[in-house]
Amino acid sequence: MSMSRCYSLMKCLLILFNIIFLCVGSCACGFAAWALWDGQGAESPAARAGLLAGAAWGGVLALGALAALCGAARGSAPLLAAAFCLLALTGVAEAAAAWWGAAHRPQLRRALLDALDHTVRHEYGVLPSRTQLLDVIQQGLQCCGSAGPRDWQHSAWARAQGGAGGALDLSVAAPPAFYPVPASCCAAPGAACEAARRVAAASGGGAGLHGAACGARVLAALARLARVPLALGGALLALHAAALPLAAALWLRAHPRVSYKA
Repeated sequence: MSMSRCYSLMKCLLILFNIIFLCVGSCACGFAAWALWDGQGAESPAARAGLLAGAAWGGVLALGALAALCGAARGSAPLLAAAFCLLALTGVAEAAAAWWGAAHRPQLRRALLDALDHTVRHEYGVLPSRTQLLDVIQQGLQCCGSAGPRDWQHSAWARAQGGAGGALDLSVAAPPAFYPVPASCCAAPGAACEAARRVAAASGGGAGLHGAACGARVLAALARLARVPLALGGALLALHAAALPLAAALWLRAHPRVSYKA
């Protein structure tokens, strides 16, 4: 293959790769900006920090892709050099994020379980977005509570509904103690659900309720859903590994050569 054909092929590949980078970076910026503006997914400082980091990564990736496209079209050495640096920066960030996630997988699982337990005990019925999310989880995954239906016994929502969340009254005249669970814990709607929702304080559930814990099922569902994003992330890293040598080669070819006369 002649040098001109080889150069044309490298140029075409670099343009193709960076069109993909431009789309991915623009989508990441757009999604992060929408989530920050909407506010539903950025209620905690950690969520806001993650969205800001995603927006920064997407912006740098899109900027590097634009520099690569313009540099390849014009044969500009400065633009190709800037593209190489920006693409290398985003590639290192992606590799670091992948390494950090793999190294801290047990801590991430524990943090997710703790967040789900906190939502059950303190946020259900208080924050509408968390209430709707937990109802969807319990109905969709056919589960109840983070570790089981008994989690609702000491929840703020159960106390507001008149359930027995504190110490039991064991006197003879005391009424039967119970705690309520949300309707999303019911296996089937209707009158049977209303009766099953009043759970005896000494019981961890009963007929008509989902008995499985939501924590384990949420982790399993996320593991299944994460396969596609992880595969796309691996493909993006592979594209970075292919695009960086191409950008470097075109940059060196476009770099002006200075000749000295004796």
